[in-house]
Amino acid sequence: MKNGVKYQEGLRAAEENWSADIQINNSHPKELRNFHVRLGSEEVVINSKAMQQVFNYASKLHEDRGIPVFIEGETGTGKDIVARYIHLGGVSISAQPFVAVNCAALTHSIFESELFGYEPGAFTGAVVGGRKGKLDMAEGGTLFLDEITEMPVNTQAKLLRVLEEKKYYRVGGVQPINTNTRIICASNRDIKNSIQRGLFRQDLYYRLAVGHLYIPPLRERCEDIIPLTSLFLLKFARAKGKRFQSIAAEAADVLVSYKWPGNVREMRNVIEWAVLLYDDIELKPKHLNPLYRHTKYKTVDENADQMVLSSHDFLLPQEGFNLQEFCTTVVMKALEMNGGNKTTTAKYLGISRSSLYTWLRKINSI
Repeated sequence: MKNGVKYQEGLRAAEENWSADIQINNSHPKELRNFHVRLGSEEVVINSKAMQQVFNYASKLHEDRGIPVFIEGETGTGKDIVARYIHLGGVSISAQPFVAVNCAALTHSIFESELFGYEPGAFTGAVVGGRKGKLDMAEGGTLFLDEITEMPVNTQAKLLRVLEEKKYYRVGGVQPINTNTRIICASNRDIKNSIQRGLFRQDLYYRLAVGHLYIPPLRERCEDIIPLTSLFLLKFARAKGKRFQSIAAEAADVLVSYKWPGNVREMRNVIEWAVLLYDDIELKPKHLNPLYRHTKYKTVDENADQMVLSSHDFLLPQEGFNLQEFCTTVVMKALEMNGGNKTTTAKYLGISRSSLYTWLRKINSI
């Protein structure tokens, strides 16, 4: 079997660390043992040594709220999940707020007012009574700033002051406001390159890097692929009333061989798509059409590993389709593909820049 060694290594690692109720169907079906952390409604697989180290360090960071945190990793690796784990410390519910902000969805002109709030009459169009910012909402808890490299440099200077002095000013305000909010930041970009280009303050990076975490991409921890697939397969099968219980060895080989450029988020979407379209006992290669060989998909070139969807030729599931989720995914993937450049992204999508900002604000509010 092609890539059989990689598959067997991943399967052996999974068998050593997991405990539960899904099988890989090969000549000797074996139980995989689920080992996961629950965060509210989310389940987090901790199987590879790399991810065990990430969560062990996250537990230590939870214990000291005075340490700011900077999480690096490719898109879809689960930076938001790790941030919430640091906030919760392994429990499912916290009395303290967790406020997430997608910095890529905010225009530079409203960034400070969104983050710090503003006083009455601070600027034209301001709400009469003023408005609290995200720092107010996160007081006593955690403020998670995703895609921090999208933050304007002048706002970065003010964030550094918050980290060092535990105080901030509302836009148009003259009285300092004390804060006991923990700051966790994340980025999928090369932060050192952003520093060299003058897009990110070096002093802010050094302050944040005290609690630095790196989440490796899924392709570098193949032993997580089968357990994650198992988790998503059972979850969606139960939610949608489907029969899926196991993974064929051939399908497992496809899963382990694929590079997963979108990481765990891409995997989740692929498995949800498969469960929507099919109803079977066993997950098979034909259920993994976007990864395997679907005639409605075409490769970018003959040597490409990724598949792209034709805008006029694709299949829709029979049981309903979440257009909002699909459009959100398209917008965020286009933004990532264009390096976060909103003008280029808008042109790529064939919409105006203002329309793109409307989408990003909508996504940030979901």
